[in-house]
Order: sequence, then C-alpha cells, then structure tokens
Amino acid sequence: MQALRVTSRTSALTLRGSAKTATAIAKLLRTRYLLQGSVRRFEARLRISAQLIDGVSDAHRWADTFEGDLDDVFGMQEKLARLIVAALKLHLTARDEQRLAARAISNVAAYERYLRARQEGWRWRRDAIDRAVRLLDEALRIEGDSAPLYAALGVAYLQYREAGIDLSERPLQQAQRCAAQVLALEPGSPAALQLRGWIHYSRGQLQAAVHDLKEALAGEPYNADTLLLLCNCYIVSGHVAAARPLLQRLATIDPLTPISLCMPAFADIMEGKFARALKPYRQMFELDPANPLGRLFYVWVLILNRRPRQAVALVQACPPDVHDSLAAWVMRLLAAAVTGKLEQAPRALPPAMAALAAATDMFPRFLAQAFALADQRAAALRWLQVAIERGFINYPFLARHDPCFKRLRRDVRFQRLLKGAEKRCKSFVV
Repeated sequence: MQALRVTSRTSALTLRGSAKTATAIAKLLRTRYLLQGSVRRFEARLRISAQLIDGVSDAHRWADTFEGDLDDVFGMQEKLARLIVAALKLHLTARDEQRLAARAISNVAAYERYLRARQEGWRWRRDAIDRAVRLLDEALRIEGDSAPLYAALGVAYLQYREAGIDLSERPLQQAQRCAAQVLALEPGSPAALQLRGWIHYSRGQLQAAVHDLKEALAGEPYNADTLLLLCNCYIVSGHVAAARPLLQRLATIDPLTPISLCMPAFADIMEGKFARALKPYRQMFELDPANPLGRLFYVWVLILNRRPRQAVALVQACPPDVHDSLAAWVMRLLAAAVTGKLEQAPRALPPAMAALAAATDMFPRFLAQAFALADQRAAALRWLQVAIERGFINYPFLARHDPCFKRLRRDVRFQRLLKGAEKRCKSFVV
C-alpha cells in the first residue's frame, strides 16, 4: 500500500470548519480523496458518520455510519480504515495488515494528549512547550511505559533549545533520559533513532544526526518529523539537492503545518531564491502570530527581500509577553541593522543572551548577518564562526547568495572561515 499516503492530522486540522469546496481542499492538501464526517459522543458511546469524496470529481465514493464504545475507538478506527481500503479497491500486504492492527498507544486519552503535544511543541513559546511536556507526562501516567510517548517527550524538551528558551545542558539531559527509556523498550526502533538524531542535531553533530535519521526514515518513510529534521540537516550543511526529494515527500503528507510549509522555502533561500520564500514565511507567521520564531523568520525573509519597513513594523508589533526572549532580541537587532541604527549599539549581547545564542547554529547565523549589515565586522565574524562550529556549513549560501555578507567577502578573516566551511561541506556524507 505504498501508493497510499495520508495527510497529517496537523495539516488537515488547519482546514477544520473551512468553507472551501472538496475539490479546493484536495488541491490544497495535494491529495486525491477526502474523508469527511462527524463524531458524536453519548456518554461512553460514539457514533461516527463518514463519507469518502473524490477530490477531482467531487463524487461520493462511499458513506457509512456506525457506533461503538469509547474504549474501542481504535477498533473503530481500524474498521473505518478497512472500509476505505475496500472502497478504493486497494491490496494490503502482510506488513500493511500488521501496521493497520498495531496500537502504538493503546489508550484514547493518552493518544489525544500525544497529538496535542506535537502541535504545542512547534509553537516555540515557553508556555506552549510547557504544555507539551505536561500533556506527555499525563499521557505516560495514563498509558504507562511507551516508546512513542517517551520519544515525543524527548523532542519536546529539545524544543526549549530550538526556541532559544533554555540552551543549557538540562534539556539535553532530559532528552537523553527519554532516549534511554525508548531504547530499553524498543531498541533500534524508528522512534529511538529519531530522538537520538534530534539529540545529535542539538549538539551540533549533524553528520551523526543524519546517520540516525536516515535509519529512522527507512523504518517509517512518511514520518513528518523525521523528514523535517533530515531536510534541515541537509540544507544547513549545504546539500540542498539531497533535501529536495524528501521535501516533496513531506509536502504530500504534511503540507500545511507551519514548519513543513516553510522548509522548501528555506531550501530556496539557501539557493538565493529569496522572493519564493515570502509567501510561505508570511503564511507561517499568519497561522500563529504569537510564535516568536515564526515572527523572527518572517522578519529575516523580509530583510533578505529588501523590505525593511515591513520588517521593522513586524518587530515593533511583537507581543509583550515574548519581548524579552532571545528571538525578540535578535529580531530587534536585525531591524536596527537594516535601518542603519546599530552604530551606537553594543558590539556584544548581554552575557545571558550570548550564552543562549551560542548553543545553536541558527541564532549565531542571524547575529552574524545583523552585525555584517551594520559593518561591525569583528562581531559578525565572531558569530559566524560560532554558527559554522555549530553546523551551519552551507558554503554556497555563505560564499555567493547571502547579501548580508557582501561587504565581508573580501575580508581575509571571512575567507578563512569560508574555507573551513567549504571543507566540511564537501566532506559531509548525505
């Protein structure tokens, strides 16, 4: 059943309540068929009404209504899947049969928390990531030991680092403990390999991360989170061409999750195609304006497209509750640099902010670009060195495409850093 791909729940939920036609929704989700329906609950009983619609012809292929106990919701889910398989006249292999009957998380309440936690984690706010951790802790208390839940909890802890909230060793240690639990329960499983890949990535060990993520993807070829991280590793290491086929696969299963929506645009940016990134990053920002990284990314894309007024307006409208975050600080620095108001600014971040920024490849890259725009070369070179050390070795972008480094390209110190990035980029194994 390799020809059948199911769009992720996160992408599908963005269209809940939409007035769009079935044909328009199918086109937006890049899918052929739509499953529409409703679920009604009467105490411990469920009634499910469902209909399968051809997204091309807008014709109904199948419709049914059935009832069951809430405790048997996964059995009802399997029944629904088998009815769809029959309606589409698909053939199930033995492996398909096994996967269809599998219950990675057996408790409905635990599974619901697992799904909600993924959505919260990708909002990159402290309160949202706190909720993700809390939801997964609750799910583990309900379900008991579970490899998928421990793996999701490990990734949630690492989101504190990704968002620049806590870049100490603590999130890594917490993720490592989760990884140990996953490995004890399911050694060599895709969940274990994915989490280990995340940990390597968070430590700036991109080559090791790629090794684990490729193995995880072999076991689960359509796992959106594995695809996302592997694509990101390829892009920041300068191997955009290797990411393109995976980006196409990601677009078929998770086209509307904000981070998935922007990953192809990130690849375009690394190839100097800045205009292509405007719409996806604007959509990412509009889907969740309170997401500080989403706002920072859009500010960055506006600057790359020489739209400083829009970038400054976006920075000025930053919500007060994230005003003191690292993302907001970097946003303000980029806006000041592009408007020529950084001359009187200090050449270094406050110590606490500097410690946070130095732990990833992303924040140092933004800082290097800001200081380069303001022609504060020493600071720009210092932060660029940190970004390269942390894994940003996209030599073509640094050498040719990034407009922020235009005035630095003849600087001997910049050229020396570039040679190191080029060597690592060329030796990177995809």
